[in-house]
Amino acid sequence: MAQYFAEHATDMNVSFPLTKRYRALLEVNKAAITQPTSHKVFENMCTVLKQLVLFDRAGLTLYEPEQDALKLIARDGKFANSYFRVGVLLGRKESHDGWMIEHGVPIIRRDVETEGRFPIEERSLAEGLHSYCAAPLVLRGENIGVITLLSRRKNQFSYRHAEFLQQAANQIVLAIRSFNRHCAQHSHTKLICPRCIASSGGQKTTTKYKDHLSVWGKRGGRGRKSRGDELTNARLG
Repeated sequence: MAQYFAEHATDMNVSFPLTKRYRALLEVNKAAITQPTSHKVFENMCTVLKQLVLFDRAGLTLYEPEQDALKLIARDGKFANSYFRVGVLLGRKESHDGWMIEHGVPIIRRDVETEGRFPIEERSLAEGLHSYCAAPLVLRGENIGVITLLSRRKNQFSYRHAEFLQQAANQIVLAIRSFNRHCAQHSHTKLICPRCIASSGGQKTTTKYKDHLSVWGKRGGRGRKSRGDELTNARLG
């Protein structure tokens, strides 16, 4: 049976010395601050994780509300002829990623063949991946994406892996969001609007992007929009 952030004490067969774990998390945090793209942040995070965790592949997905699916935006490992190409959409009801968007807790699959319950897991199994560990990206109580580590071996991951992966995910979630902006009030657009501005830095951001705002936007979204006073298609960042 799959584990959802729960595990027997006898399964705690992996040891993460505190000093190494904290040092690794600091390196992940540094990558989140210094790397220029979400792909680079994820790539550096995976490099750090490999110092403590054995895995063959890793993937980063973000929830796309307009598609009701999660998009694979970055990956690590060998993916020759893989279904899991960057940009592929994983249906919310068809993947563990979607389950985690709804529930917000890590998942451990020790044996995908016997524990799998989602259609997308059959594709992982077909590509020789027999176990995985996944943690949600949670920002201010919102589940925005998922990080998954996968192995060709069964029983590769434990509760401690899930706990450590969650700690690493917490270090990069703000950076990943900043590179992939969505307005919480307008899930179908990435256009600059007053609510997007407010969620991206308030007055300072309004000043920075004032040349891209409509007249209505410059008023902070107050009052009624006049005809022709449309939002621009300029983007943040």
